[in-house]
Amino acid sequence: MSLLLDLGNKNDCAEFINSVKQGAIFAYPTEAVYGLGCDIFNVDSINRILKLKKRDVSKGLIVISDNLEKVRELIDDNYFKLFVENNSDAVPTTWLCPSSNIVPPEITGGHNKIGIRITNHDVSCALCKILDFPIISTSANISGQAPVQMLQDCINIFGEKVDYIIKGPIGQNKKPSRIIDLISKEVLREGG
Repeated sequence: MSLLLDLGNKNDCAEFINSVKQGAIFAYPTEAVYGLGCDIFNVDSINRILKLKKRDVSKGLIVISDNLEKVRELIDDNYFKLFVENNSDAVPTTWLCPSSNIVPPEITGGHNKIGIRITNHDVSCALCKILDFPIISTSANISGQAPVQMLQDCINIFGEKVDYIIKGPIGQNKKPSRIIDLISKEVLREGG
């Protein structure tokens, strides 16, 4: 059974941080839905999430952070400035950026781009601050099904499958973040 985690509990958070570094996966509230997350450099954890969701690795995964500097090494140096310049919009936006060579192919889907969002959602930001590194952010659902929006539904569906479920409200958005290609500015997914 998953452990329910209140980010305000310092003792539980210390254990959580160590567990994530050792490979734990977790569900947590985001701007519009619950997400599934883990350490972006733990390929075993990423593969657990892909298997849990029944998601094809070629689709790639989104990464979130509370801070631009924490994702600098994930973006090709030639495009980091452009990424920074485009992150002033108040609308939650995932930017599809040319990736650096340190990004695992399980995140990029084997392509040369990575989806990155700088979140301003309170719980997601607190989570990234506590862990002090970017995390995977993919909707908490089985591929093809609707994403989870209620804590109890998250517990019912993922309570036996993830290591932690983070308590807290989802944001006010009606749909997951929009996705825009950083270079072409093509909107790949409308958000809400």
